[in-house]
Amino acid sequence: MDGLAMGESAYGDPLKAEELGPAGPRAAGVVWDLGFIEPSAAAAREHLAHTVQKAKTFAARWEGKLGGADAATWARALGELGAISNAFRAAASYNGLRLAENSLSTVNQDLDAYVNRESVQFENVTRFLELDWKALPSARAKALARDPALARYRHYLERLLEDAPHTLSAVEERALAERSPAAESAWESLFHETLSGIVVDFDAGEGVRKHTIDEILAYRMSADAALRGRAVTALFAALEPWKGVLAKCYDSLVGDRLAIDRLRGYVDASGAPLPMQQANVANDLSDAVVSTMMKAVEDHYSVVQTYYRRKAALLGVKQLTFEDQYAPIGTPKPCTYDEARSLVLAAVGSFSKSAASILEKFFTENRIDAEPRKGKTGGAFCSGVAQDKKPVVLMNFTDTINDAMTLAHELGHGLHFSLAQKAQTPFECETGMAMAEVASTFNEMLLFDYLLEREKDPAARQALIASRIEESCATIFRQTMMARYEERAYAAREHGESLGADRLSDIWFEENQKEFGDALSLPQGYRLGWAYIPHFINTRFYTYSYSFAHLTSLALYAKYKAEGQPFVAKYLDLLRTGGAKSPEDLLRKVGIDITDPAWVEPAFALISRWTSQL
Repeated sequence: MDGLAMGESAYGDPLKAEELGPAGPRAAGVVWDLGFIEPSAAAAREHLAHTVQKAKTFAARWEGKLGGADAATWARALGELGAISNAFRAAASYNGLRLAENSLSTVNQDLDAYVNRESVQFENVTRFLELDWKALPSARAKALARDPALARYRHYLERLLEDAPHTLSAVEERALAERSPAAESAWESLFHETLSGIVVDFDAGEGVRKHTIDEILAYRMSADAALRGRAVTALFAALEPWKGVLAKCYDSLVGDRLAIDRLRGYVDASGAPLPMQQANVANDLSDAVVSTMMKAVEDHYSVVQTYYRRKAALLGVKQLTFEDQYAPIGTPKPCTYDEARSLVLAAVGSFSKSAASILEKFFTENRIDAEPRKGKTGGAFCSGVAQDKKPVVLMNFTDTINDAMTLAHELGHGLHFSLAQKAQTPFECETGMAMAEVASTFNEMLLFDYLLEREKDPAARQALIASRIEESCATIFRQTMMARYEERAYAAREHGESLGADRLSDIWFEENQKEFGDALSLPQGYRLGWAYIPHFINTRFYTYSYSFAHLTSLALYAKYKAEGQPFVAKYLDLLRTGGAKSPEDLLRKVGIDITDPAWVEPAFALISRWTSQL
């Protein structure tokens, strides 16, 4: 960091010399070593082929022979499948990680094509076990699931039973899988190809050049108000000619999904589809809990509106406009990769030394790839790889405090994976989306508080607080609003109304106005705000799970601040349990009842308190 001596942190804590790695500016040289997964692409191919053959042998031995089996026999079959699945997932993950580190490599592209082909074969060969379990008489399956021999698989097996009424015959399931590339996947591809093909001739101050939609959206966070305004105008002008195609993709997908819902029995007493139910089942949440949470968020729209009124005052404007929504407040400090590493480990270590010890190994074992470079995928993620392997992190570090937050976020996932993989089976080590983002956001909160306690510069403090509020508002309120938009879109399609661009725009604008009230002025162009959001296309009702996870993280953090050290063991146990219990059961053990609408109040109290500190 400019102006700092080697080993000195901007936040007042000395960095230990042994913790300083070889990273240069923008994390130069920080690349992962994937050799612990597979030694090479050729080895991954060979390993994958061998694993598919083992799966075929497994199917020949067990398919059609488990109907009358006892619990011990089922446990033996599940143990074998778990080991085979681990091997397959490791090789497949290795492929995905290689492609992420360099998508331009022909070797990586060829490996990806091979893995995609083998994945279909592997899934078709091993699908029988789930189908055989679901085909058991309900009473017998429930009794088997309660048998001590199957205790380690109990929640997984019980969830399969819940899904049994929505599962078709093996032939029908195979037919649906085979039609996907020509049906759902084709519309998804058309949407993404259309959106990625939209380019805008735009001058951001360095001459006119072609910009993608993502590049234009990034200017909304610029400190230059004029640039923000021009970017917003350019964004909606670029989307306008393509709105019909983008709407048609969504309309076709929604119609197809509603038909599949009827086929699978995701319907109410009258036979009408329940389009959100499939997402709720995947998240291991009841319909009632999801409904309660979404209503509670809507009832607190005043929290986000209060923040936007405060932001308008700080920016010196009467009413916040859309182009000023993400205008920066305060002056964030830069942060090198070495400093970020030290800060994250110190913040987590102040919470739990054992957790920090687990995370330190990500650095010492070269399981982080942080250097931005050509061909590498953008953004950040943590991959669990497989239940019997160690997780890895990818990010693109650019020496900002937001990158330090991203590092904390992804290492939160890494802690969750590390604890759950050690304690659970391959079938129960991962959670649904509703809990998947809890540990990552909790880790961010640890770093946020650690930084805020040490930051003396008012402008830097203001930047930290504003960034935290905007992250929470975007994740809780916006994601819930988007789920409401989806609900209305599916309902309109079910009632015989086509989802043309104008109808989608009307629904979108109305739901946004509910969230923002008169605290944020929306331009008419924002009627097309639905058009560039891939979540609606990729996975329906994906967004509300982010709201749930963020609310949960803040509620857990409030518990930690209230209880102190006694909370730590309970939290780590929650992470260690992985997906072996439902979110409702997991959270009840730490004193949070998600069936009670009041469970969200601590989260909103935190946001309101931060707003008052600006």
